[in-house]
Amino acid sequence: MSFNSNLLYDALNQTSVTSLLDTQSSILGLFDGRSIPEYFTLFKTINFYLISPFNGGLEWNEYKYSVNCRAETDGESRVIAEAVFDALNRADFTDYHTNCNVLGTIPPADDTDVFNTTIEILLKTRN
Repeated sequence: MSFNSNLLYDALNQTSVTSLLDTQSSILGLFDGRSIPEYFTLFKTINFYLISPFNGGLEWNEYKYSVNCRAETDGESRVIAEAVFDALNRADFTDYHTNCNVLGTIPPADDTDVFNTTIEILLKTRN
């Protein structure tokens, strides 16, 4: 994990969020990366990745992530996204703060795809 993605993983790893995700072979459907690993074949997942340049010259470090809340139905995808929003919007953690913007739901591209409600999360840490 890089650029403090471990902080976002920890922030997302709350029961209010993870209880909505699938678990396969004791692996939780929460992934740091642009895609879901091929070995994970269930539907209710979250994957996240850095989407903005990193400016290390500020008093506060700011990292913007895309958080993809994926599920087989539109409703399930939105429920996961709402849980993420409720847990992370304007939230203060030990060494960082998070703010959220919900972007909307992207429908499946084909019959092998799922619904994806995307959230942008701004994570701020002190330098």
